[in-house]
Amino acid sequence: MTRQEIQVGGDKHAIFLNLEGAARTGENFIDGSRTSFAARPEGTLAYIPPGRVWTGWDDGDDTAAYLFLSVEQGFAESIFEDRLTAIHLRPELGFHDLAVQFAARNIAAELHRIDDASGLIVEGSLTTIFGHLARRSYRSDRPTRGGLAPAVLRRVLDKLGDSHEEGLTLTDLCRELGLSTAHFSRAFKQSTGVTPHAYFNRRRLDRASRLLRTTSLTVTEIAFICGYASASHLSTSFRQELAVPPKVYRSVWRMDVKR
Repeated sequence: MTRQEIQVGGDKHAIFLNLEGAARTGENFIDGSRTSFAARPEGTLAYIPPGRVWTGWDDGDDTAAYLFLSVEQGFAESIFEDRLTAIHLRPELGFHDLAVQFAARNIAAELHRIDDASGLIVEGSLTTIFGHLARRSYRSDRPTRGGLAPAVLRRVLDKLGDSHEEGLTLTDLCRELGLSTAHFSRAFKQSTGVTPHAYFNRRRLDRASRLLRTTSLTVTEIAFICGYASASHLSTSFRQELAVPPKVYRSVWRMDVKR
């Protein structure tokens, strides 16, 4: 295990994508105030807006690699056509967002083939990144009324995120919790911003993307492992989320940008 100190801050937007290795334990501080620590395995992201400071430390794997994007404030302001929106983006550490991850990887890949179109492609990927960061900030700022109790929510998220829960249905889960399906679905969406079905599909897609990045399993094998009916079903989910099939996602991720 290797301990590293963290000191990130400045007048630009800072986006980190973990390409290899994992930070497993540590402490995080934003502007000097302690914030919760979340493990940062391969594929996770961190975002620090201009004028904010991330400090702390973490212990993790001996070998690690990160993709770091530093973006001028003016670029984000030009995307939103509203300086206040760009200013109010929230810092976030150790989060999963497949669209942000893939867009960041696309930017790194584009650096290997710079041509007349590269600038437009990079700007398009950055627009995707900031659009999703704005959406995440909006969700975290939105007041939660009602919803599930924190302990119940954690229990539900664990179950919905466990792909080994064979045959888990919404009806079974509601019966276990002693809630009606309608009440549970409404409360879950109030707590998370998405329906139980959408959350489960997102977690399943996250797992499939991790296997595409880290294994040599075929797309068909990964589809069945993650509970998809077929490789075409998995491909449809990828196209809906990223507008590319799994094989393209895998090829972009595996391009060598760690030099």
